[in-house]
Amino acid sequence: MHSPLKFFIAVSLGLSFTQVSNADLVQNSSSSVSDNDIPSLAAKVLNRDNYNNQNLPSLESLSISQRSNDTVRRQALNSKVELPQDEPSVIDRLNSVASNTVRRFTQTGVASWYGRQFHGRKTANGDTFDMNALTAAHRSLPLNCYIRVTNKDNGKSVVVKVNDRGPFHGNRVLDLSYGAAKKLGITNSGTAKVSIERVESPNS
Repeated sequence: MHSPLKFFIAVSLGLSFTQVSNADLVQNSSSSVSDNDIPSLAAKVLNRDNYNNQNLPSLESLSISQRSNDTVRRQALNSKVELPQDEPSVIDRLNSVASNTVRRFTQTGVASWYGRQFHGRKTANGDTFDMNALTAAHRSLPLNCYIRVTNKDNGKSVVVKVNDRGPFHGNRVLDLSYGAAKKLGITNSGTAKVSIERVESPNS
Protein backbone atom coordinates (compact mmCIF):
# COMPACT_ATOMS: atom_id res chain seq x y z
CA MET A 1 0.00 0.00 0.00
CA HIS A 2 1.36 3.40 -0.96
CA SER A 3 1.88 5.97 1.74
CA PRO A 4 -0.11 9.25 1.59
CA LEU A 5 3.12 11.25 1.52
CA LYS A 6 4.35 9.49 -1.63
CA PHE A 7 1.01 10.02 -3.31
CA PHE A 8 0.99 13.73 -2.38
CA ILE A 9 4.47 14.26 -3.85
CA ALA A 10 3.59 12.43 -7.03
CA VAL A 11 0.46 14.50 -7.56
CA SER A 12 2.36 17.73 -6.78
CA LEU A 13 4.97 16.91 -9.43
CA GLY A 14 2.35 16.07 -12.04
CA LEU A 15 3.46 12.44 -12.19
CA SER A 16 1.61 9.20 -11.66
CA PHE A 17 2.56 7.27 -8.57
CA THR A 18 3.92 4.50 -10.78
CA GLN A 19 6.26 6.94 -12.53
CA VAL A 20 7.59 8.20 -9.22
CA SER A 21 8.06 4.83 -7.63
CA ASN A 22 9.50 3.10 -10.72
CA ALA A 23 11.51 5.83 -12.45
CA ASP A 24 12.66 8.19 -9.76
CA LEU A 25 12.30 6.65 -6.30
CA VAL A 26 13.74 3.22 -6.92
CA GLN A 27 17.52 3.32 -7.05
CA ASN A 28 18.00 -0.39 -7.61
CA SER A 29 16.03 -3.56 -7.35
CA SER A 30 17.51 -4.55 -3.97
CA SER A 31 17.07 -1.25 -2.12
CA SER A 32 13.93 0.00 -0.40
CA VAL A 33 12.74 3.58 -0.08
CA SER A 34 11.52 4.95 3.20
CA ASP A 35 9.26 7.92 3.79
CA ASN A 36 12.27 9.86 5.03
CA ASP A 37 13.94 9.54 1.60
CA ILE A 38 10.99 10.98 -0.32
CA PRO A 39 11.79 14.71 0.15
CA SER A 40 15.33 14.27 -1.14
CA LEU A 41 14.11 12.24 -4.11
CA ALA A 42 11.49 14.84 -4.89
CA ALA A 43 14.18 17.52 -4.86
CA LYS A 44 16.23 15.42 -7.31
CA VAL A 45 13.25 15.14 -9.65
CA LEU A 46 12.68 18.90 -9.51
CA ASN A 47 16.37 19.58 -10.14
CA ARG A 48 16.38 17.24 -13.09
CA ASP A 49 13.31 18.88 -14.66
CA ASN A 50 14.77 22.35 -14.13
CA TYR A 51 18.02 21.28 -15.79
CA ASN A 52 16.18 19.88 -18.81
CA ASN A 53 14.08 23.03 -19.13
CA GLN A 54 17.18 25.21 -18.98
CA ASN A 55 18.73 23.29 -21.87
CA LEU A 56 15.67 23.75 -24.08
CA PRO A 57 15.74 26.87 -26.32
CA SER A 58 13.14 29.44 -25.41
CA LEU A 59 10.70 30.76 -28.00
CA GLU A 60 12.29 34.19 -27.70
CA SER A 61 15.73 32.78 -28.52
CA LEU A 62 14.53 31.26 -31.80
CA SER A 63 14.89 33.30 -34.94
CA ILE A 64 11.81 34.61 -36.68
CA SER A 65 12.33 32.07 -39.46
CA GLN A 66 12.64 29.19 -36.98
CA ARG A 67 9.48 30.24 -35.20
CA SER A 68 7.47 30.84 -38.35
CA ASN A 69 8.78 28.33 -40.93
CA ASP A 70 6.45 25.55 -39.88
CA THR A 71 3.48 27.89 -39.72
CA VAL A 72 4.26 29.40 -43.11
CA ARG A 73 4.77 25.95 -44.60
CA ARG A 74 1.42 24.77 -43.28
CA GLN A 75 -0.28 27.91 -44.53
CA ALA A 76 1.31 27.50 -47.95
CA LEU A 77 0.17 23.88 -48.19
CA ASN A 78 -3.34 24.74 -47.07
CA SER A 79 -3.56 27.84 -49.24
CA LYS A 80 -4.94 27.55 -52.73
CA VAL A 81 -3.69 30.94 -53.90
CA GLU A 82 -1.83 30.63 -57.19
CA LEU A 83 0.67 33.22 -58.39
CA PRO A 84 0.03 34.56 -61.90
CA GLN A 85 2.21 33.02 -64.54
CA ASP A 86 4.39 35.11 -66.86
CA GLU A 87 3.55 38.35 -65.10
CA PRO A 88 4.87 41.22 -67.25
CA SER A 89 7.90 43.04 -65.90
CA VAL A 90 7.99 46.76 -65.20
CA ILE A 91 9.97 47.35 -68.40
CA ASP A 92 7.45 45.37 -70.43
CA ARG A 93 4.61 47.47 -69.01
CA LEU A 94 6.50 50.70 -69.70
CA ASN A 95 7.21 49.60 -73.27
CA SER A 96 3.54 48.79 -73.71
CA VAL A 97 2.50 52.22 -72.43
CA ALA A 98 5.05 53.94 -74.67
CA SER A 99 3.94 51.92 -77.68
CA ASN A 100 0.28 52.74 -77.08
CA THR A 101 1.14 56.42 -76.63
CA VAL A 102 3.01 56.54 -79.93
CA ARG A 103 0.25 54.59 -81.64
CA ARG A 104 -2.25 57.28 -80.66
CA PHE A 105 0.10 60.06 -81.82
CA THR A 106 -1.47 63.15 -83.41
CA GLN A 107 0.08 66.50 -84.21
CA THR A 108 -0.74 69.72 -85.99
CA GLY A 109 1.77 72.11 -87.53
CA VAL A 110 3.44 73.38 -90.65
CA ALA A 111 4.81 70.91 -93.21
CA SER A 112 7.35 71.62 -95.97
CA TRP A 113 8.77 69.39 -98.69
CA TYR A 114 12.14 68.43 -100.18
CA GLY A 115 12.99 66.84 -103.51
CA ARG A 116 15.57 66.98 -106.26
CA GLN A 117 18.54 68.23 -104.17
CA PHE A 118 18.30 65.13 -101.89
CA HIS A 119 17.22 62.60 -104.51
CA GLY A 120 19.41 59.43 -104.34
CA ARG A 121 20.89 60.19 -100.89
CA LYS A 122 20.64 57.91 -97.91
CA THR A 123 17.85 58.57 -95.43
CA ALA A 124 18.02 58.01 -91.65
CA ASN A 125 16.68 54.45 -91.89
CA GLY A 126 19.13 53.49 -94.66
CA ASP A 127 16.74 53.83 -97.59
CA THR A 128 17.73 55.70 -100.72
CA PHE A 129 15.64 58.85 -100.89
CA ASP A 130 13.20 58.84 -103.79
CA MET A 131 11.65 62.24 -104.28
CA ASN A 132 8.62 60.69 -105.98
CA ALA A 133 7.89 58.12 -103.26
CA LEU A 134 5.39 58.79 -100.46
CA THR A 135 7.77 59.41 -97.55
CA ALA A 136 8.45 62.03 -94.90
CA ALA A 137 10.98 63.20 -92.33
CA HIS A 138 9.95 63.69 -88.68
CA ARG A 139 12.00 64.60 -85.62
CA SER A 140 10.78 61.97 -83.15
CA LEU A 141 8.35 59.43 -84.61
CA PRO A 142 9.73 55.88 -85.00
CA LEU A 143 11.44 55.27 -88.30
CA ASN A 144 9.48 53.07 -90.70
CA CYS A 145 6.14 53.90 -89.07
CA TYR A 146 3.24 55.27 -91.15
CA ILE A 147 1.33 58.51 -90.72
CA ARG A 148 -1.64 60.07 -92.41
CA VAL A 149 -0.98 63.69 -93.34
CA THR A 150 -3.95 65.93 -94.10
CA ASN A 151 -3.74 69.39 -95.67
CA LYS A 152 -6.00 71.48 -93.45
CA ASP A 153 -6.50 74.07 -96.21
CA ASN A 154 -8.00 71.74 -98.85
CA GLY A 155 -8.79 68.50 -96.91
CA LYS A 156 -6.50 66.31 -99.09
CA SER A 157 -4.65 63.55 -97.27
CA VAL A 158 -1.96 60.95 -97.95
CA VAL A 159 -0.35 58.13 -95.97
CA VAL A 160 3.44 58.31 -95.92
CA LYS A 161 6.30 56.30 -94.45
CA VAL A 162 8.59 58.05 -91.96
CA ASN A 163 12.09 57.13 -93.16
CA ASP A 164 14.10 60.24 -92.34
CA ARG A 165 14.78 62.87 -89.65
CA GLY A 166 13.87 66.54 -89.91
CA PRO A 167 13.00 69.28 -90.54
CA PHE A 168 15.65 71.06 -88.49
CA HIS A 169 14.83 74.68 -89.22
CA GLY A 170 11.97 77.03 -88.49
CA ASN A 171 8.80 75.92 -86.75
CA ARG A 172 7.99 73.12 -89.18
CA VAL A 173 6.92 69.72 -87.88
CA LEU A 174 7.25 67.61 -91.04
CA ASP A 175 9.26 67.44 -94.27
CA LEU A 176 7.40 65.65 -97.06
CA SER A 177 8.87 64.11 -100.18
CA TYR A 178 8.03 65.90 -103.41
CA GLY A 179 5.64 63.05 -104.33
CA ALA A 180 3.72 63.37 -101.02
CA ALA A 181 3.64 67.17 -101.22
CA LYS A 182 2.21 66.92 -104.74
CA LYS A 183 -0.59 64.65 -103.49
CA LEU A 184 -1.47 67.26 -100.88
CA GLY A 185 -1.29 70.15 -103.34
CA ILE A 186 1.45 72.10 -101.59
CA THR A 187 4.31 72.00 -104.12
CA ASN A 188 3.59 75.53 -105.31
CA SER A 189 3.12 77.14 -101.91
CA GLY A 190 6.05 75.26 -100.43
CA THR A 191 4.42 74.87 -97.01
CA ALA A 192 1.00 74.15 -95.56
CA LYS A 193 -0.69 73.62 -92.22
CA VAL A 194 -1.28 69.91 -91.76
CA SER A 195 -2.52 67.41 -89.22
CA ILE A 196 -0.58 64.20 -88.56
CA GLU A 197 -2.05 60.93 -87.31
CA ARG A 198 -0.24 57.67 -86.66
CA VAL A 199 -1.65 54.70 -88.60
CA GLU A 200 -0.84 50.99 -88.71
CA SER A 201 -0.04 50.51 -92.41
CA PRO A 202 0.16 52.31 -95.77
CA ASN A 203 -3.32 51.03 -96.56
CA SER A 204 -4.94 52.52 -93.43
